[in-house]
Amino acid sequence: MQITLGCDSFGRVAGTIAHNDVRAVVTSADAASAVSDLQEAVEAALADGFAECFWHEANGDYRWLFRRKGAAMHIAIAWSAGTLTGWEYRFFTECDAANFRTAILAAIEASGAFHAKS
Repeated sequence: MQITLGCDSFGRVAGTIAHNDVRAVVTSADAASAVSDLQEAVEAALADGFAECFWHEANGDYRWLFRRKGAAMHIAIAWSAGTLTGWEYRFFTECDAANFRTAILAAIEASGAFHAKS
């Protein structure tokens, strides 16, 4: 699992996620909120088995969905430009849940632009 996060001087975040030849770029207009929501959703999925968060853009939303089954984490990322278009899947994979958590936390820390919650 490869995850990178970076932000620009306008407070936007761009994340790249790749696993098993599947890759997606996900963005949000509000970096601080998006990264915080992502971290909280990953932790909730690990504890409760399911969680989701949204990354908002001016022209639509990304929806991160997490479902933990035992030691596996199912990750889906969908995009919607509005209610008429519905949700379009942009990314789907299954990986080790603990490794995914480690990759997310490392990406947040490595970005240097965000402060991970302890």
